[in-house]
Amino acid sequence: MKLDRKAFKIQSFEEAADHQQYYRELPEEEKEDLFFKLMQAAYGFVGKDWPRMDRNHFEERTLVKRGKSKT
Repeated sequence: MKLDRKAFKIQSFEEAADHQQYYRELPEEEKEDLFFKLMQAAYGFVGKDWPRMDRNHFEERTLVKRGKSKT
């Protein structure tokens, strides 16, 4: 997916501030939908299901060693 450079316009600081206010006032469901669309565009899976996490890349570890207390 290539970025369409013609889809953007130059904004004044006031227009940009209004733009931010618009997104602040959106309902949470719409914010969530926009977030997912932006993530799909950023990672290149627009229109596809979210990729499954590669669990082989991560490891599970405990934050506190068992059997030892700090007191």
